[in-house]
Amino acid sequence: MFQVFDLFITSAFGVFLVNAFQNAAYAALLAGDCDDCGFNDLGKLLFGGLALALLAGITVSLLYRRKREHDSAAAQFVSIRQTKGEK
Repeated sequence: MFQVFDLFITSAFGVFLVNAFQNAAYAALLAGDCDDCGFNDLGKLLFGGLALALLAGITVSLLYRRKREHDSAAAQFVSIRQTKGEK
C-alpha cells in the first residue's frame, strides 16, 4: 500500500495536487492575516454566533412542540394495559 502511495505522490499528478494544496494553504494564511482584526472582534463574533445558535435552537424546539401538540393523530394512543375496573 505504501508503494502505491509513494508512486502516486512522486507522479506528476501527485506533485500537482500537493502543490495546489500548498498554494491554497498559503492563500488562506494570507487572507486570514488581518491587522485590524483583534481578539475582541473575534470574541464578539463568537458570542454573536452562540447567541444566534441558541435562538435558532429554541425557535425550532418551540415550533416542533407546537406542531406535535396540534397533531391529533400523535396525541392519541392505544394502551395495551388492562385497567383495574376491566376484566
